[in-house]
Parts: sequence; structure tokens; C-alpha cells
Amino acid sequence: MFESEEQKKRVELIITLLAKLYVVLELSVDNCPVCHKPFAHDLECPIALAWTLLTEDQQRDARAAIRALALSIGADDTLADPMVH
Repeated sequence: MFESEEQKKRVELIITLLAKLYVVLELSVDNCPVCHKPFAHDLECPIALAWTLLTEDQQRDARAAIRALALSIGADDTLADPMVH
């Protein structure tokens, strides 16, 4: 199916990035930018399809990584608060 190992790695990277976007959208109130569904995806949405290609362990790891990133961004925002208290 793939002509080279490099193409296989690119496909794996795309699937991983789309799956992480799935987690970001779980945490967001915005609609999916691809299928435009709120809090869900249509059956052919590439983001949802990528998510289903991950194992349960990979899904858990992706959720943990994105949540940790979200918390670190939130913590950084509180440190950069320009308001004097």
C-alpha cells in the first residue's frame, strides 16, 4: 500500500495528529472544523476515523498528553496575568 517507509511514517504522523485533534475537540465547545458537528463527528469525519485507528492505550496516552498540555497552557496564562492584585 505504501511505496516507502517514509510514506508509512507520514501516514502514522497524520493519524496521530488527527487523533490528538479529536481530544482537543472533546475539551472544546467549538464544532469540529472538518465535519462541523458539535460534540460529535459524522461517520466519515477523518478526525473520528483516525481516533478509531488508535489502540485503547494510544487513546489514553493521547488524552493524557493533550490534557497535560492544556493544563500547562492554563498555568502559564495565570503566571502571565498583567492585572495587579
